[in-house]
Amino acid sequence: MQNSIPAPGADQPATFETAYVDAPDVALQPLGRRVLTTAQVVALCFFSVCGGAMGSEGIFGAGGPALGLIALAVFPFAWCVPISLVLAELCTMYPDNGGYTLWVYHAFGPFWGFQEGFWAWLSGAIDNAVYPALAVTALSKYIPQVADNTVGTWFLKGAFALVFALPNLLGVQLVGRGMVILTAVVTLPFMIFSVWSFATADDWGALGQFRFRDTELSNSTEYITTGGLAVQWDVLMGTIFWSFNGFASVSTFAGEVANPGKTYPKALAITILFVELTYLIPLVAGAVFNEPLWHTWTEISFSDLGLAVGGDALLGLITVATIASTWGMYSSELFWVSFQLTGMAEAGLAPAVFAKRGKRTDVPYVSVALSGAIIVVLMGLDFSEVLLMANVLSAMSQILLIVSGIKLRVTQPDVARPYKVPGGLTTLVAISILPTAVCGYLVYNTFSSESTITPVVLVPTVIVVGFVYAWLMKLTAKNFIAPKAAVTLYELE
Repeated sequence: MQNSIPAPGADQPATFETAYVDAPDVALQPLGRRVLTTAQVVALCFFSVCGGAMGSEGIFGAGGPALGLIALAVFPFAWCVPISLVLAELCTMYPDNGGYTLWVYHAFGPFWGFQEGFWAWLSGAIDNAVYPALAVTALSKYIPQVADNTVGTWFLKGAFALVFALPNLLGVQLVGRGMVILTAVVTLPFMIFSVWSFATADDWGALGQFRFRDTELSNSTEYITTGGLAVQWDVLMGTIFWSFNGFASVSTFAGEVANPGKTYPKALAITILFVELTYLIPLVAGAVFNEPLWHTWTEISFSDLGLAVGGDALLGLITVATIASTWGMYSSELFWVSFQLTGMAEAGLAPAVFAKRGKRTDVPYVSVALSGAIIVVLMGLDFSEVLLMANVLSAMSQILLIVSGIKLRVTQPDVARPYKVPGGLTTLVAISILPTAVCGYLVYNTFSSESTITPVVLVPTVIVVGFVYAWLMKLTAKNFIAPKAAVTLYELE
């Protein structure tokens, strides 16, 4: 297979100062295409990682509020901060579409570059399949008749999927601006919920509770717990990883970001703080109000909490926020999986058809269409199975990402890095240990768990398909040919 991206020429602006280098192997996007601002990157990253408090209820429900608070205090430092530091360095080192696919390619060659992109793309598409279903479930809390008809529910999920995808077909800037607006729509109702819950709360002791083996309902508002601890570790780890995972996705559309050398470090730092507060405040507010009790929380319990706290009015606001949240997460995830596939095509790691863009909108419409079709096919899967498959594929891809960052520091020390993890190679290796351990645990837990067979069957199938495709397409260092590329000197400063 041969990389088909042309060297820079007459189609570039006359002011486009360039130098030919060996990496990255794709031409950086012209300045006119780099339109995403810091606020828009923050909003896209927010929805790729979080998208609101809905879905995070398992952090408290799996082991109790006390353990959930510990997890919320520790996990950002074990995962978010280290992975964001690595991402900030690599995003500014190779600021073009495809992101981590290109990093792994330069570190380990085209074969592993394709595996990285394939695993991450499928992880995103599988994960995105859950959002139309969550939107329908949230709507059914407000309008119960929605869930009465199975066929009608499936078509409603499909309708949500199509409507949610529309901004992605109309232009990059529209998606970026839309994410900023949706961030406000999602955040405001949960702020109202939190203030209202704190004002009427009378169970502050719940924050010190853990989940025990024997739990019995003594009355309508109180549980009696005895026996040893009964933490649902697989649920807790899966939920908190899913709730904080997605930072790497912002690298896939780096070719659309204005001034990436400054935008990425700032946007990632803001997003970490924003995401932490988005989960922490509503979860604590719900726990101290504690109706329904935290023992019963599932991925949609904030709707029930909203009804208990503020009646139909607050439930209506939470429903609007949840639908806006699922829209934002769906649209942002469709955005990055599409640009990842486009970046792979531009680098010669995927069929060239996925590099096609609309003349007026500049949207990679073929990539959007395929990613959307995969999502529609998978949207009937169970939430827990989606979470497991998405997590294990994402964990595998991020282990490769982390190792690539370390190798590139050794093998390509002279490539410009507008942002660089301070402290040298030793620091980079040290901060990579905990994220790698988290990913390794998730992969091990999925294959050792007996709770569901679907991920255990499908994940190895995905691995085999990726290996076979790369072998058939001759994605090896011996056969793969990539031309020189143009790098904008002042964009990398």
